[in-house]
Amino acid sequence: MKMIPTPFCSNFIRAMFATLLIAIAGSAFTAQAQVSAVNAASFATDKVITPDTIVAAFGTFTTQNNQVYIANSTPLPTTLGGVRVRIGTTDCGLFFVAPSQINLAIPATVADGASVTMTVTNSNNTTTTGTVTVVRSAPGIFSARATGTGAAAAQTSNGGPLINTYNPDGTERDVSAGTKDMPNVLVLYVTGIRNTPATNPTDGNGVAESVTCRIQGVPATVLYAGPAPGFIGLDQVNVVIPPELAGLGSVNVRLTANSRTSNTVTIKLAGTVPPVRAQAITFGQTVSGALTADDQVQAGSAGSTFFFDAYSFTTTAANTTIAVDLRSTNFDAAVLLYNNASGTLSLIAADDQSGNYGSSPTANNNNAMLMTVIPNPGSYAIFATTSDLEPNGLGNYTLKLLNNVATQINYGQTINGSITTADLQTSAGTYLDLYWFNGVQNDNVRVNMNAPVLDSFLLLHSNSGDPRLAQDDNTGGGRNAQVTYRLTSTGIYIAIATPLDPNITGDYSIQVQKLASLADDPIAAFKSGFESLFKVPGREIRDHRQGLVDPDKPSLERFGTRRIVEQ
Repeated sequence: MKMIPTPFCSNFIRAMFATLLIAIAGSAFTAQAQVSAVNAASFATDKVITPDTIVAAFGTFTTQNNQVYIANSTPLPTTLGGVRVRIGTTDCGLFFVAPSQINLAIPATVADGASVTMTVTNSNNTTTTGTVTVVRSAPGIFSARATGTGAAAAQTSNGGPLINTYNPDGTERDVSAGTKDMPNVLVLYVTGIRNTPATNPTDGNGVAESVTCRIQGVPATVLYAGPAPGFIGLDQVNVVIPPELAGLGSVNVRLTANSRTSNTVTIKLAGTVPPVRAQAITFGQTVSGALTADDQVQAGSAGSTFFFDAYSFTTTAANTTIAVDLRSTNFDAAVLLYNNASGTLSLIAADDQSGNYGSSPTANNNNAMLMTVIPNPGSYAIFATTSDLEPNGLGNYTLKLLNNVATQINYGQTINGSITTADLQTSAGTYLDLYWFNGVQNDNVRVNMNAPVLDSFLLLHSNSGDPRLAQDDNTGGGRNAQVTYRLTSTGIYIAIATPLDPNITGDYSIQVQKLASLADDPIAAFKSGFESLFKVPGREIRDHRQGLVDPDKPSLERFGTRRIVEQ
């Protein structure tokens, strides 16, 4: 669909113009000593206007008998109610004049420029002036209440009749998001985009290649962008609503053209959430994928959205230990793990930064590695997506699923281990050995890692992913590591033994103890107050989530705000 047939849009646009001529007068603008001209759709306060577009001018004007006058013929008159408007030396066509407002059409011949004078000559031959900036393109989207905000003055069509996206009172009405087989096209009525520089403006789609649309931040394909047929200064933009946004409710719509972003309007997307499309993955398999604008979408907090790819797998044994290694140089990676019991997805673990574990410069990356123990056999789903810091992130990635990555260890037990090249390895080149144990809330736990050669480093994780609960380099004395921690809940915990430096191997021992009380260990109590004295520069895991409002919030809580979809 490149164009909406003129007969369908004619009645709508005439009605919208009638609303425009009346409702704009009720806007937040008040009479000005000078002329203040704005885009008639967006009401942007930057006083930027474009040629061949619709503008609303506010001020104190004198019409004949101080009456309101509305043009009823085309071409538009350049004098209406005794009032004339010029931009520079060029007369403007007039839709409507009133003592405090004039709606006008900027001629197509007006040249770009800063501080261009707009002059209103009143019916008594007095003048009022103001200045504007003229640019080729600056999009504004008409709203149903002619205020520049709220429900869009728009329509949709899936090949049939056009349907308004708003109710008679100017509120949103339910809109179908369509499907891939039968897309629903959103028709936005705008002004200020027809002159956008385009690589091929004569290809039948107007300047569509130079206009972008985002619905709730998700890119929407622009089919046509250009003049609305038969109407002065009015443009339309036809975009495909992304089907993955079905059921999101009220969503924001914005246009960008000529590096300028429009005002924000809304539509309400009804329907049910599309079923999750998941690709089967097996243990030991590495897949290469890409997050694209056609992918499935999750809704996060504060209206943010996130593209994701889903992978499904099953476990047949209790306490299956897995690692999901997600790497990308294009986006800030996040792994979400869902239990898919009875076809209902329930988030059980997530990670968005453990893939950077290491001490080398390459540790400063945005890769993810989820390490967890799955207690119960069943069906599970992995979402490869982006972190909270990067909504709508796109790009290539690799994802690897591994099992049998952790060894169980009990209180009081010591295990002799060895870091080898067969171990789990982060994208920073650091080898990891994982151990898991069952703990009870308020248990006082100590984990020791001792090594004759290695410079030991310990991390303690909950079973639901990051953030790490504790980390230590040398508190165990010399090059040995020791973590002491009071458990905050009952469940599975994971201790990670590592040399931290890349590509280092060697022997070590690890021990997990349950202490009667943390206060019974004066040495540990002393060291806990002077952690910085026992740290070696460069041997501390850096946190890459400082851009978040609450970077220390557990991953399960952070990612749990994303909408749970159902299969």
